[in-house]
Amino acid sequence: MLDSMLLAQAPAGRAPSTLSDTLSRDAAGLAGVPGAIENLPILQHLAQVIPAADVAFGGGMLLLIVIIHAAGVRLVTDHVAHRTRVIMLRPRIWRADVLMASSVFMLLALHLAETVVWASSLVYGGLVASWRAAGFFAGNTYTTVGYGNFVLAPGWEMLAPIIAISGLFTFGWSGSVLVDIVARCQRIKDAAAGHAPAPKPAG
Repeated sequence: MLDSMLLAQAPAGRAPSTLSDTLSRDAAGLAGVPGAIENLPILQHLAQVIPAADVAFGGGMLLLIVIIHAAGVRLVTDHVAHRTRVIMLRPRIWRADVLMASSVFMLLALHLAETVVWASSLVYGGLVASWRAAGFFAGNTYTTVGYGNFVLAPGWEMLAPIIAISGLFTFGWSGSVLVDIVARCQRIKDAAAGHAPAPKPAG
């Protein structure tokens, strides 16, 4: 039945084709579609602006950094919550200041660890030969300061913006955590002020 339909649709003056010939011709045409799509100018320009290797490597590392930061932030917030409950039993202003300072130090250590992870990926990925250069590049780029005179090998330049994006994510996250920590420390100070003995009257 399909053969008869194909015969009816065949153009005049052309030899009718069988079903298998038609399917083979259509399959060959479809096989060439992906290549034709890849040759589209807009996709070629997009691949030059954002190379696939940069996106795959940088995107995977960005997700790893976010996971590490989430675990670190969880440890910091749990520590602050526990210490706040303990300090509120005997609130003192200096204890609130110590809690604030220790929290900032823990967040700093977390960001330094994430910088080391980025530097390690650059070294083990073969993009940077020296650990010192990798650390300098990762640290400057992660903090969005810039990477100075050092640049990555051709074909990997877009990795620097991805490192900077990971820094923007994590530093913004840490900023929101610090707002909560400051509020907790202020409640401790307010409680300490309320427990302070009233000044003795003069005379």
